Amino acid sequence: MEKLGIFGGTFNPIHNGHLSLCVQLADALKIPRVLLIPTAIPPHKRAKELASGQQRFAMCRLAAEADARFAVSDLELRRRGSSYTVETLRQLEAMYPNTRFYLFLGTDMFLTVQSWYLAQEIFKRAFLVAGARHEGDERLIKAHLVRLKELGAQGEIIPCRVREISSTQVRAMRKKGDSLKGLVPPAVEEYIKSNGLYLPKEDGEDADG
Repeated sequence: MEKLGIFGGTFNPIHNGHLSLCVQLADALKIPRVLLIPTAIPPHKRAKELASGQQRFAMCRLAAEADARFAVSDLELRRRGSSYTVETLRQLEAMYPNTRFYLFLGTDMFLTVQSWYLAQEIFKRAFLVAGARHEGDERLIKAHLVRLKELGAQGEIIPCRVREISSTQVRAMRKKGDSLKGLVPPAVEEYIKSNGLYLPKEDGEDADG
């Protein structure tokens, strides 16, 4: 049976923290391919200053060029509406028969996955994988995994070394005109600049300096 890692998110924008997490989880579990899936409308949080789906997809494609294991899917963007993971898994099962799906999750998402739409079905269709960035994280999410297993989930916690980066931080630095070097892949930074993304509204294109 084939293995496929799935990592969804708003990716507004995608950054090096996302990519590093995926690489480490894939390495640990010997997963040969990871599918990045930008959400259309994230049901679990409000996304501020949301770039268009087309722009976020384009940035994911540029970021994916860094590692041959990465691929990008616009499945949720084409589906429109709220991006429910269970619906994505149903579609992926039809597209990738004889495949075991590994759902990559950051700490915040892992701690709330039991409350997602049709969570029990998610547990049947995917193996949950969370990255623990430090010892406190690891204790917390390991304890949560015990509770998830009682609900029928299967999963594993992988210790990771991931630089603390957030999309909010990237947007804030862009607004100030700071370099995004080290935060996002160079091609993604160039795309952000050339498309005038995440600039202060009052300044428009002039803020890029």
